[in-house]
Amino acid sequence: MQEAALLEDGLDEKTQAIVDAARKTFLSRGFDAASMDQIALTAGVSKRTVYNRFRSKEELFGAAITETCKNILPVSFDDIEASLPPDEVVRAIATQFLQGILQPEALSLRRIAAFEAERTPAIGQAYLEHGPYWMAKMCSPVLKRLAARGAYKIDNPEQAIWQLGALLTEPLHTCVLMGDAPADMPAAIDDQVERAISAFKKIYAPE
Repeated sequence: MQEAALLEDGLDEKTQAIVDAARKTFLSRGFDAASMDQIALTAGVSKRTVYNRFRSKEELFGAAITETCKNILPVSFDDIEASLPPDEVVRAIATQFLQGILQPEALSLRRIAAFEAERTPAIGQAYLEHGPYWMAKMCSPVLKRLAARGAYKIDNPEQAIWQLGALLTEPLHTCVLMGDAPADMPAAIDDQVERAISAFKKIYAPE
């Protein structure tokens, strides 16, 4: 896909404007009510320019999800790994991940995808591919490298990153998603991260 290559290498100015406009439009109007015309108008480009980069609204929704995920993940895993011991590497990534998925934009996009997925399966698939699957692909190599250093015993890094994600998100993510956010969110995030890291270490402790 053309947009996949652009997202992999970095967005050009017009593509970035289109993706930013799409995020704003999806968040304010939902997926169904968002139109390519409105997205083009918000981006300050022609609808033809939008379609030259994204073949459908579903692909554009996926690009918006990826951009949101890029804001969630650390800028440089290499820097984090070089400066921190293994447990702190996992803790740093886990904290940023949990803080990110609890941001209003991430929560809203999750709600949109969940609402639309039954009648438009492509939306659910776009969310999975550009959200959770993308993040697992980005993060699992970190666990693989930490396991190679003897910090953890992990045979399947991608499965392990999914397990870490599950430990991190629940029950806090569901509570916030359903409108029952804790009064002290930073403290709740810290507590959730510590519990998740503790359980993860028990599962993948080196022999």
